[in-house]
Amino acid sequence: METGRMTLPSFACLLCLTLPMASHAANAPSGLLCELLEHPEETVITNTAPRFGWIYNPSFRDDSQSGYRIIVASNRPLAEAGTGNVWDSGWVSNSVSINVPYAGAPLRLGADFFWRVQTADSAGRIGPLSAAQHFITGSATNAFAGRYPLKFTAALPVLLTNTAPGRWFADFGQDAFGYATVRTEGTFSPTTVQARLGEMSDGYAVNPAPPAGSTVRYARTSFELGSGSRTYPVRPPARAYPPGAVQPPADYGTVMPFRYLELRDVPGTLTLTDVLQQRLMSAFNTNAASFSSSSAALNQVWTLCRNSMQVLTFDGVYVDGDRERKPYEADAYIQQLSSYAVDREFTLPRHSFEYLLQHPTWPTEWKLHSLFMAWADYLQTGDTNLLDRHYTELQADSFTWAAAGTGLMRGFPGFPQTTNSDVVDWPRDDRDGFVISEDRYLNWTNSVNNAFYYRGLQIMGDIATALGRTNEATGYAAKAQRVYAAYNAAFWNNASQCYVDGVGTKHASAHANFFPLAFGLVPMGRQSAVVHYLHSRIAANGGMPCSVYGAQYLLEALFAAGDADTALGLMTTNGPRGWLNMIQLGSTLTTEAWNFADKPNLDWNHAWGAAPGNLIARFVLGLRPLSTGFGQVLIQPQLGKTLTYANGVLPTIRGPVTISASNAPAGFELALSIPGNVTATVMLPAPGATNPVALVDGEMLSGALSNNWLTLTGLGAGRHAISLPGSWSGTSAAKRAIAEPAAGPSRRSVDAGGAAN
Repeated sequence: METGRMTLPSFACLLCLTLPMASHAANAPSGLLCELLEHPEETVITNTAPRFGWIYNPSFRDDSQSGYRIIVASNRPLAEAGTGNVWDSGWVSNSVSINVPYAGAPLRLGADFFWRVQTADSAGRIGPLSAAQHFITGSATNAFAGRYPLKFTAALPVLLTNTAPGRWFADFGQDAFGYATVRTEGTFSPTTVQARLGEMSDGYAVNPAPPAGSTVRYARTSFELGSGSRTYPVRPPARAYPPGAVQPPADYGTVMPFRYLELRDVPGTLTLTDVLQQRLMSAFNTNAASFSSSSAALNQVWTLCRNSMQVLTFDGVYVDGDRERKPYEADAYIQQLSSYAVDREFTLPRHSFEYLLQHPTWPTEWKLHSLFMAWADYLQTGDTNLLDRHYTELQADSFTWAAAGTGLMRGFPGFPQTTNSDVVDWPRDDRDGFVISEDRYLNWTNSVNNAFYYRGLQIMGDIATALGRTNEATGYAAKAQRVYAAYNAAFWNNASQCYVDGVGTKHASAHANFFPLAFGLVPMGRQSAVVHYLHSRIAANGGMPCSVYGAQYLLEALFAAGDADTALGLMTTNGPRGWLNMIQLGSTLTTEAWNFADKPNLDWNHAWGAAPGNLIARFVLGLRPLSTGFGQVLIQPQLGKTLTYANGVLPTIRGPVTISASNAPAGFELALSIPGNVTATVMLPAPGATNPVALVDGEMLSGALSNNWLTLTGLGAGRHAISLPGSWSGTSAAKRAIAEPAAGPSRRSVDAGGAAN
């Protein structure tokens, strides 16, 4: 094939991926899910008609599932023999591989079951049955029904050193919630060992005096040694928390966050295996995701966020850190997004969402985050049950009842921190001077509230559509359109070319501009002006003009506007308001604020500071769902001029997506691995191009060019290599390659198509 020879030397390494995957038989499914759990045997399933899911493993490139058969057995031997004595679905001819309902007689509670599935490829070949998955039915009275129970995992020190006679210092390398254990062996006279646990060190000692007013943790305790071989739990003393705090069940005991352990008055010698950190966490697959790039700083930030997602599952519900141990909607939403980016687990965010509906918090905008959480769950899982079950509560949280005659919602300025009170950002000094009226009345209208209100109306319309509530969907869409027009009339200041904080003020903050930009309220003709204004606020603040929470939306706005370099610069800054500063302070988890100067009472274990965990996945690597349940995805890597390459593996309900993007001197190169039953739209950067042509799996293809992006649609499952060499854009050789394809069978996995939504 002549076009196959039109390759650049630098692209040779990717061409090996374009060869068809050799297979003489269809593959077995993997990654089985029962009620969205990969390990349902660790809990109980309360649904007597559970839903099943699996990863379809394609037989060849562009393959998709054409049918399936599920069996459910009452014991493992029957399941291993392929006998579905409880239920056998028979052969079902369709491509559905998620949220497939059990359709046999209702399962009895308190019983064990085993299920398997087999699939057929698009060539009609039937593969073998999958491995059996074990699940147990049970009652909802189980505290962890339908989700993973917490468990302690032992971790060795990365450093254990004897600092003085009888004195030992252990560094476990990672801050985690739990307690320590110490093993000794010998004959001792009664001996009291002093122990210190803490998140901060002072040389080879636990720092007993973290910054005044902070909630960086330190605790002292002691235990009595006895003779013989014994293991002693080193538990921190109980601590009082504010009202509304959520604690792990009492049978887990008292836990605290700590990285370091110091022991005093220890007779004898300790080895690494004698001193352990017992980390309390929910189930987490540390191999589900990976990331590396040409920026060592960005790699460090990703690891910080990934570790935060794992460790901050300690409470069985998303809480805002150890200072309060209380769920908040905005915190939970950021943790939800970043958790999806690093693990294929959906039940903990679901539980947190439902908990918050029953225990809402005070900020106005936080209520709207409940809508965000519900929609994010649906995008990930494709399951409408959560939306249907809580539709009425979501309607109440949409704030349509607070709309004024203009269509914009009224604010709650200066209201008590009870039910609704406008927050904009937190802490207060991170609002970039945003004007919130302190008078207690319901008629002041601010731009941040209404940006959230607009996005909430869009989401409610989408939810109503998903549930078949057509009339309500139409109503929400009409309200959103009205808000769009009123918003741009009320808040846009044409003289200063930016959005102002609210009706009646000329003050313009970063927040008044990045929230509408992130939520799609800024018309295309105004976007460059808004980005320019954000640059001025970043410069005026010497970096981030918002908190770690606001950073989620500022960075989303910049990526959405195509300003990847500014976003990447903020994520990798070495200044005091960045994620590297969290690491340099000594934390191994994301912190509640940028530094102690911004929030003196900050803690070192706050998931709402982990925005890069999802931004790297969704924008740097560029993977986002175009349809619910990731049946259709967008892959639009944004490396800007900052990164020369970025590689990653990202989990989805349908299986992992592998992305390797490179800004080579001669053009942009992309290697992909797409799971079965997934179709991808790919957007390639083509700045300044007029007739760009891409080499896709050895074929020259043109696509739709818009706003400096070349869009290709219809990439199916399997491995793909794509190149957009700058020297080929609009060349006659490339045009001839398209007009005169080589003889032989044509592989048409890619259609030239329109831009993604």
